[in-house]
Amino acid sequence: MFLIEHLGKVLYGKKENTRCKMASTTKIMTAIVVVENANDLNEKVKVSAKAAGTGGSRLGLHTNDEITIKNLLFGLLLCSRK
Repeated sequence: MFLIEHLGKVLYGKKENTRCKMASTTKIMTAIVVVENANDLNEKVKVSAKAAGTGGSRLGLHTNDEITIKNLLFGLLLCSRK
């Protein structure tokens, strides 16, 4: 973890040399991009065959299922199984 000022100087570091998996960071960044770009989180979207066939999901979505963007975000941000 780093705290960096706008000029690039590191003000604080904690375990900055520890290697971490990117999954949680990727999930958070994906959620931020969705929230910043979605007009209505209650809008329903249809699950594509490609999305339904993507491995690793535990939401159990199938092709042509309809789900709100908000519920997709909840599913995205659920704690991953260890």
